[in-house]
Amino acid sequence: MDPPAGRAASGMAAASSRGMRFAKTKITGRHRKDSHVLQVGYAATIDCAVLIAAQELGLFRKHGLEVHLSREVGWTTIREKLLHEELDAAAAHASMLFTIYCGIGVVRRACVSGMLLGRNGSAITLATELWNLGVRDAATLGKVIHELKGRRHFTFGVVQELSSQNFNLRKWLRSGGIDPDHDVRVVVIPSALMHDMLRAHHLDGYCVAEPWNSAAVLEGTGWTVVASSEVEPNHPEKALLVLQEFAEKREEEHLRLIAALIEASQFCDVPENRPELARMLAQPDYFDVDKRLLTNALVGPFQFGHGRRVVKDFVIYDALQVGAPSRAASKWVFDLVHNLGGNEANPALRSEIIPKIFREDIFNKAIKLADHLNGGQRDGPFFRCGARSEPGPAPVLPPSAPGRQSPPPADNTFTKAPPLAPFITHRLPEASAALCV
Repeated sequence: MDPPAGRAASGMAAASSRGMRFAKTKITGRHRKDSHVLQVGYAATIDCAVLIAAQELGLFRKHGLEVHLSREVGWTTIREKLLHEELDAAAAHASMLFTIYCGIGVVRRACVSGMLLGRNGSAITLATELWNLGVRDAATLGKVIHELKGRRHFTFGVVQELSSQNFNLRKWLRSGGIDPDHDVRVVVIPSALMHDMLRAHHLDGYCVAEPWNSAAVLEGTGWTVVASSEVEPNHPEKALLVLQEFAEKREEEHLRLIAALIEASQFCDVPENRPELARMLAQPDYFDVDKRLLTNALVGPFQFGHGRRVVKDFVIYDALQVGAPSRAASKWVFDLVHNLGGNEANPALRSEIIPKIFREDIFNKAIKLADHLNGGQRDGPFFRCGARSEPGPAPVLPPSAPGRQSPPPADNTFTKAPPLAPFITHRLPEASAALCV
């Protein structure tokens, strides 16, 4: 008779040979009294900004929706709440579509995305100690790591194993001759806790979406070495993720949700609107941080900690340019999951499923809906960005907020990192990284 471990292994092998199936029994979550209110989850990173903008600009209401935005502590929390149907939709890592659909580490359920929420938006930040040791880039970091091998261990944080942040960190490390699997340790930490771990000397650096690089820079506990747009230009980031059952049974609401987000993305990508976007995100109901953490990346020039410079396309929101879940973008995400996670043997993870998950047809329907509600014109308040090579229009304030004053000039005039200050006005509950990432 096989030992327990042997039986388990043979059982898993048999299951793999047969191929995994979607869960037949619905995972039941808590009862929701207000089922007409769409529950949409997000984490406090700037690549989720279009959700907050749509809420603040009244675009959900314009499209006949009542939406409650739920800030979550991390990406695993978002995934579990989606699976238990406590959330109807969420801004999530695009890779999560494959992990849920293919049952990688979770119960397998059919899911789709009809919109990508932006490109780029992350950066790599290192501890001040590394600067003092002479680190300036990947090559000098590699030199320090090899010189201290056996005497000093180096640990870097990412937000998920299957994430663009892990991909970009590893690509950057390799450019300096550093083997991310043997020369350093890479651990998973929730986004909003990264700078805390750096301050406590548990991390030597991390790759995360903004504003959590700026949190370390403006506190003086770290410095940013490179933006993700400089490591892997125009890489996909977050996607609007829903279960397939929701997309089918509540198709009209799903399309209206995406249409509202398409319009919000137009507002977010206009440079003159970025100070107002930073103000929106900084509010206690959303990110609950000092606005300077957000203007650093959204308005710029970006303060790296030892100088500041303009970063081309630090984050891109315009859905008419980057929002379609196209074959090229989805293939990039598929390759990330296939290669980075060691999931080559998963029978469900095959390229044929890409168009079943990344639904460009849904995106196109939502554009038509938005066009219809705007009278078929794309020169209204939120369809005015045009091609990225053209200059942006003047700031556009929502018609739902008559009399709103233009935003004041961004507080982005500092030339060096200020002393320690209470930039973070709200602390997330203490929890282990294993439970809340």
